[in-house]
Amino acid sequence: MFEAVLVDALGDAVVALAGTSLELATNAEKASLIRAVQTAQDLLDGVKAEAMSSFAASGGPEDDGAPTVKAWARRELNLSSAEAGRLVTAGRTMRTLPPLREALNAGRVRLDHVHEFSTGLKKGGEEIITLGTDYLVSVAESHEPPALREEIRSWIDAIHPDSLDEAYIRGMDKRDLQVSRVGDGFVVDGFLDVTTGAKLKTVLDSLGRATGRDDRRAPSERRVAGLEALLDTVLDHGLPTRKGIRPQLQVTVDLDRLQGRPGAEPARLEGWGVIGDRLLGSMLCDSDVTGILTAGFTTGALPQAAVLNVGRSERLATLPQRKAILARQEGRCANPGCSNVSLEIHHLDWWARDLGSTDLDTLVGLCARCHHLVHAGRLHARSAGDGTTLFTLAGGTPLPDERRTARHLARQRLRILRDLLAGPANGARPAARAPAPAPATAPAPAAATQSAAGVDVDWDDEALVDWSVLLELERQQLQVV
Repeated sequence: MFEAVLVDALGDAVVALAGTSLELATNAEKASLIRAVQTAQDLLDGVKAEAMSSFAASGGPEDDGAPTVKAWARRELNLSSAEAGRLVTAGRTMRTLPPLREALNAGRVRLDHVHEFSTGLKKGGEEIITLGTDYLVSVAESHEPPALREEIRSWIDAIHPDSLDEAYIRGMDKRDLQVSRVGDGFVVDGFLDVTTGAKLKTVLDSLGRATGRDDRRAPSERRVAGLEALLDTVLDHGLPTRKGIRPQLQVTVDLDRLQGRPGAEPARLEGWGVIGDRLLGSMLCDSDVTGILTAGFTTGALPQAAVLNVGRSERLATLPQRKAILARQEGRCANPGCSNVSLEIHHLDWWARDLGSTDLDTLVGLCARCHHLVHAGRLHARSAGDGTTLFTLAGGTPLPDERRTARHLARQRLRILRDLLAGPANGARPAARAPAPAPATAPAPAAATQSAAGVDVDWDDEALVDWSVLLELERQQLQVV
């Protein structure tokens, strides 16, 4: 028969203990209290696990208006679903392994040891773990949970050696790696198989070693620094080029921003978004920079677009053209709604069918999937004649490019802000220019001029000319296309 009076007595004892002042206690008394509380807590953890498991098995949550024991624990105990599940599993483990339950009730092991047995039962099976229960409990009584975990794993492998190969195969099936933007940085998450994980650990351990006795960095900080050094080396030397363009980080920034003019648009790091001036300044310390004309026209001896045009003399886009297209499209597929960044260059006027030319305004960057859709006739792309591309479905339905429209409006807003902040020389507040209406497809940058010797560039005062700088980070250096 369950003695409910014991529960009341337990509560009264804990309340009384919590209300006891420790100011007059000696250090010896405090140490004795801590040991007693820890022992009691370990015993109570076992009682709670058994109670949770029994409560779930007998339909207690349903009787108390909850669909599952996890839902009940969240509502009544503020426990997460994972924690509630571990408690229920621990209760079942103690029923399966009576010697383990006896050791816990005697205070010789803790609930964390029970969790390791639960994992062992799941991986090795009840028969294998039951066979070695007495030995493994003795290990738990004299070792911390991580050491017990390794011993349980070794026990399973010794009895069932094929499990090693099975684990390897399962690991290969679960391989996954994701790098996601979260908050102020990136989160790296996934699962590596044995060999890949061992290689990564070996490299990080090597690169993350302390540089000397004065190196006070935490191991985690050294590992991150080592990974950054590895990535710098790979970007600098180790990645193959794609049509002459080697993968590298890219930053685009308006010339106005570099000159410190008010209201200039922030710099943008490819794969991340806008960045602050301090980070930009750090990147600029060791970078290659190329100016790219992204809007407006020149009145020099050579019109801006003609700088990069090659007509019918070459079928494939040149390296300067590829770099200009990447800058014009911010490294993303031109198809509205597609954000893929591995691009192929497509002739809007097809080279063979339409006798198209390899000129900047008739070239567009598409991902492999969208490029296939165009050639399969399921997506149509044509030049708007102003450096932009119009996309329609096979039935003629136009695709609105909300991404570029928003970009266009943002540029207009920043230009107005720049004018308001700058003001005329006499200090009077200028009237804000109304933004030009965004077209159905917001204008992409018209063309790009790379270093072209002998090109005479005169600026038309009536034209709004924007210069941007594309910074390609390779190894700690920004290389501008």
